[in-house]
Amino acid sequence: MARSASLFIGQYEHGLDDKNRLFLPSRFREKSRSAEFILTQGLERCLFLFPLESWDALAAKLETLPITNKIEERAFKRILLSGACEAGADNQGRILIPQHLKDYAQMDHEVVVLGVLKHVELWAKEKWDHYRKQAKASFEKVAPHLEL
Repeated sequence: MARSASLFIGQYEHGLDDKNRLFLPSRFREKSRSAEFILTQGLERCLFLFPLESWDALAAKLETLPITNKIEERAFKRILLSGACEAGADNQGRILIPQHLKDYAQMDHEVVVLGVLKHVELWAKEKWDHYRKQAKASFEKVAPHLEL
């Protein structure tokens, strides 16, 4: 069975430098058709990093959200999109984390970079460690449905 080359998996730890740049693992950079990404605030105080092709797919979904409450739909789109920015990897494989997104994710220096299938998540290490401990119960609950 052939594996999709564009799926992001794995966990890496890197530090933000003094200019808010973060090294993006080469395995993640190689999975994108270009070195260009879209960075935005995610859920549970992480940041989402999308390769352009995944961002385009998400944008198409946003146009047809099945949400009947239009106020909630607009609020979701506004929050997700207002903080979004282009995040191109430089020659050394670093992306710039804008201050407003760094503040949202409560990042200091240590950052955990996670592959989550079609996108990457960036977490403050302390936030990730706390979240991972709490999420283990959900993992155990869902696993039997996948016959793992």
